[in-house]
Amino acid sequence: MRNSSAEPQFSTETINGYFSSEPFVDAERAAIFLSMSRKTVLALARGSKLPAHPIGGTRKIWRFRISELEHWLNTEVNSDSHRGRVERSFS
Repeated sequence: MRNSSAEPQFSTETINGYFSSEPFVDAERAAIFLSMSRKTVLALARGSKLPAHPIGGTRKIWRFRISELEHWLNTEVNSDSHRGRVERSFS
């Protein structure tokens, strides 16, 4: 018989009907991961510029998933760095 307490336990969380075994993190941890201030992370979340999950009514609590933030870093931030560059023609 296996010892069930030795096996990893995964909690399943849900927000707006979305299930995931990846835990949510708060704005402070998201800010540390992104190397931004907590205030900037919250402003980006409120402006729908950053993947975030609002919880609550009028005064929302924001939660984040590290995998979504990592994807955002790899797509949005990298594509922004190429905007405004002038293509040179060597013909």
